[in-house]
Amino acid sequence: MPVITAQPPPFGRLQREKHIEQLFRSLRQGRRGSQEPRHSLGEEAGQGDSGTLELRCTTEPEAQSSIPRVLKPAGATESSEQSLALLADVEQLCIIARPGLQGLACEPGRTYSISTASGSQLYVAVEDTSCLCLLSCGPARSCSLRGYDRMAQEVFLFERPPRADACCLGCCLMEMQAFTPDHQLIGTVRQKWSMFTPLMELSDSDGTSYIRIQGPCCPCRCYSTQEFQVVSKIGDKLGKIWKKWPGFNEEYNMDHEYFGLDVPAEMSPETKVLLLAAAFLLNYMFFEMS
Repeated sequence: MPVITAQPPPFGRLQREKHIEQLFRSLRQGRRGSQEPRHSLGEEAGQGDSGTLELRCTTEPEAQSSIPRVLKPAGATESSEQSLALLADVEQLCIIARPGLQGLACEPGRTYSISTASGSQLYVAVEDTSCLCLLSCGPARSCSLRGYDRMAQEVFLFERPPRADACCLGCCLMEMQAFTPDHQLIGTVRQKWSMFTPLMELSDSDGTSYIRIQGPCCPCRCYSTQEFQVVSKIGDKLGKIWKKWPGFNEEYNMDHEYFGLDVPAEMSPETKVLLLAAAFLLNYMFFEMS
């Protein structure tokens, strides 16, 4: 069912920037009180300690051979390159959605918190969509995701064009494009037609495909745990994109809003950003339930 959220509307640049600054200010204040990194569902949703299960990401070793790298997109700004440098040694990214459900008000868009395995906050991704797309299309809605660093500066932009939720015989296949803040193309994630198992393909700014994502047979949104394997063109395993159930919370049961990816540390930041776009696309296609 479509989600009805209470996030700020996607129009109004000043209101959007104030909202992002408030998010990072609350994150900084919350981290000053504790030196040990924590990443609990109650803290992300702004709740107390009761009825809350702590979320911690565990990194599993993966085979790391034939790791592809992509060239930096032409025209990338220095500030965006510095922000993407935060991904240089990252092996795991954890993504948690923070919807706010308040009655029947329709304020489209939701906020995603992107952190490392230790709970260190890296980025905040803010979704831009419309009430019409949200209520009529649900998980198949067209939208854009803007990622911001700790200084509230835009780092990346993901754009998802309108597509049909059910694809038959290769028609209306899903895709998502990744851009720099100045709208220079980083790469594209495209769904490839297959009979039983989901298949995604990643291509660079020149359109050359170099990574594939293979899913399980007949995935379903109601599954609490799912894994999609990230492999090279020659079949070497590079990592995975996963969805996990973090535990039940009495006020916010967001079992479908906890997902992420495991990647080799030596993979280029541009490729990690493209895999991050693939994780969001898989969330819309197979993980999101609200």
